[in-house]
Amino acid sequence: MNKRLFRAMKNGNILGATADVSLPGLGIKKVQARVDTGAASCALHASHINIIEDDEGIEQKLEVILFDSDSELYTGELVTFDSFIIRNVRNSFGKKMARPMIKTTVIINKQSFEILIGFSNRSKLTYDMLIGRNLLEKGFIVDVTK
Repeated sequence: MNKRLFRAMKNGNILGATADVSLPGLGIKKVQARVDTGAASCALHASHINIIEDDEGIEQKLEVILFDSDSELYTGELVTFDSFIIRNVRNSFGKKMARPMIKTTVIINKQSFEILIGFSNRSKLTYDMLIGRNLLEKGFIVDVTK
C-alpha cells in the first residue's frame, strides 16, 4: 500500500462522491458538497455576485448572496469581502470564465484547512458546493463506492 493511501486511511481522509463541509468564516455549519476530482478548485453557490470597482476600474469589493431563496441555508444577507482575487477557470463545458475567490477556512472530516473557494451560480446544479483538487490535495482519497 502506498504511503499516501495509508496516511489517508489512518487519518479518516477518505471521501465518497459527496461530503459534509462547514465554512465557519461564512457562517455555514453544514453544506453537502459534491466531490469532483476534475475541478481544480472549490466552488460555492452564490445567487448574487457583484464586483465593485473604483473610478479607475480597480476591483475594490466583492458582494455575494449565498444560496437561493428556496435553500434552508439562504439568509438573503449581502456578504462583502475586501480581500479577494479574480481567477480564470474553465467551467464543466470547457469555457473560460473569471471567478471571484476568497481564502477561507473549510472544515471537513473534523479537520480544518485554509483554501481558496470561488463563487459561482450553481442554481441549475444539484449541489451548492463543489470540492475540487485544491482541497483534495490536502491528503484526501476519493472512494466512489462510499
